[in-house]
Amino acid sequence: MIAQRIALSAKQAFLLGIHQPTDTYKLALYTSRAIIGPDLAHYTEAGEVSGPGYDRGGYVLTGFKNGMAGRSAFVTFNDLKIDRASFTAHGAIIYNASKNNAVICTLNFGADRPVFDGAFEIKFPEPSEKNALILLA
Repeated sequence: MIAQRIALSAKQAFLLGIHQPTDTYKLALYTSRAIIGPDLAHYTEAGEVSGPGYDRGGYVLTGFKNGMAGRSAFVTFNDLKIDRASFTAHGAIIYNASKNNAVICTLNFGADRPVFDGAFEIKFPEPSEKNALILLA
């Protein structure tokens, strides 16, 4: 089961200023068999996707952005595109590789998302007061 949430440990870490814009953030993909959610504190290989074009541990996210949208604070990144991929993903985690692989959030894609010898893309929402990749409302 994949529960889409901000990791419980990340909530406090944001308040303490542990996660910084200069850190290395990664996104790892998971199958529908993965058990990931808000209690997951650190990156895990259990249930991670495997297949051509996928690198174990995931991919570095670029374009860290944080700010305010109305009365809500947000964190987001540039969209991610994985070329020449062949695998099926059902969800993901975003984690801070600079801080002991601490999980920031878990994502559920709502269904299996297969790709066969093509590009796998993840598009993050534009931050608004009610919607963002990571939203502190």
